[in-house]
Amino acid sequence: MQRPIRRLTPVQIERHRKTIELLEQRGEVSIEELSEEFGISAMTVHRDLDILEKQGLLRKVRGGAVRQPATRGPVFALDSEASWHDRAQVALREKEAIATRAAQRLQRGMTVFIDDSTSCLPLVPYLARLSGITVVTNSLSLTRVLVESGLEVVMIGGTYRPAFDANVGLLAHDAIGRMRLDAVLISTPAVNGGVCYHPDQDSVLVKRAALAAGGERILLVDHTKFTRVAPYSFARLSDFTLVVTDTGTPEEEHRGHLPPENLAVVDVAREAAADAD
Repeated sequence: MQRPIRRLTPVQIERHRKTIELLEQRGEVSIEELSEEFGISAMTVHRDLDILEKQGLLRKVRGGAVRQPATRGPVFALDSEASWHDRAQVALREKEAIATRAAQRLQRGMTVFIDDSTSCLPLVPYLARLSGITVVTNSLSLTRVLVESGLEVVMIGGTYRPAFDANVGLLAHDAIGRMRLDAVLISTPAVNGGVCYHPDQDSVLVKRAALAAGGERILLVDHTKFTRVAPYSFARLSDFTLVVTDTGTPEEEHRGHLPPENLAVVDVAREAAADAD
């Protein structure tokens, strides 16, 4: 049974972001310093640090917290997701190469879930080549493209989010939970310490339900998503049967977080050169 997801307020999200900034600057902070900085009680500071420690962003010590030694370089905290259109313009070559590799796991007759991530858009031509395939999605943007490509689509309902052009929330979660999925292909806007995060709790419900219903679980994640965090975690890299990324991702971001056989790293430049030949 999934634990309920507690919603963080904008004030909490901003406080967490500033806490990480202070740690990056100083290396350590005390409970007393944070209490004075934010005008909150010591107990509230403890709760903040507990959340951030679970996200792998710091280590609690007696009287405060220290910077997490495993964190390499700055960690960017997301409190919102860009629009679907804006996200579609980022890392295009990487997304296409990643989708090409992920599509090798797809077969005829499958029931496949793809979420509202723009990383799934390049999958459409590969899906269209497979006979008898059914695509389940919560994305209106992808549904339009899938239908135009002649695919059979099951559209998941729920609470409509214009920024994502997708349906999310409890209704979407429950609908997916009643399905059996042969393969689940999703992405994430943030990965840090081997954990996948999202700034929207209703989107997290969709991703968790899909992963629970899926056989093959594939994460499509380009290098721009790493060393980012957001309020809500929904999976670990080790929860996926395959994680596909590109050579722009530092090796330490995935080494030790999942079995080597569950990882595929695509060389975008090499594939582009091969296509040119």
